[in-house]
Amino acid sequence: MRPLLLCIHMNREKVMRLGFLALSLGADVRPVAEEEQGQTLAALCGLEEKAARCPAAQVGEELLVMASFPDALLDRLLPALRAAGLTVRLKAVLTPVNRDWNCGRLYAELRGEASAFEKGNKK
Repeated sequence: MRPLLLCIHMNREKVMRLGFLALSLGADVRPVAEEEQGQTLAALCGLEEKAARCPAAQVGEELLVMASFPDALLDRLLPALRAAGLTVRLKAVLTPVNRDWNCGRLYAELRGEASAFEKGNKK
């Protein structure tokens, strides 16, 4: 599978800018529509069939999921995002643990981690 960026809860302009950046790195971009956010991350990446029916998922801010990114490409992607001014606070790599989560579960987990990190830095 080619490296893939899932763009969740992201406006069209940002998705397009990410698309140009991804293309330069040999990766694909897939915007995730609101009605798809209850699907598993694996299904959204094309690694399994989408469910005919899935629960609604609540996502309150932008998420970027990096699937099938080798470490060397991740090392190029993250600085390229900063250089292009494409900030996304909540980012994740697709793993065997999170591949069965939907966008809402991923959002909740990432928000929890970000809050814990921010509280730890305030001490």
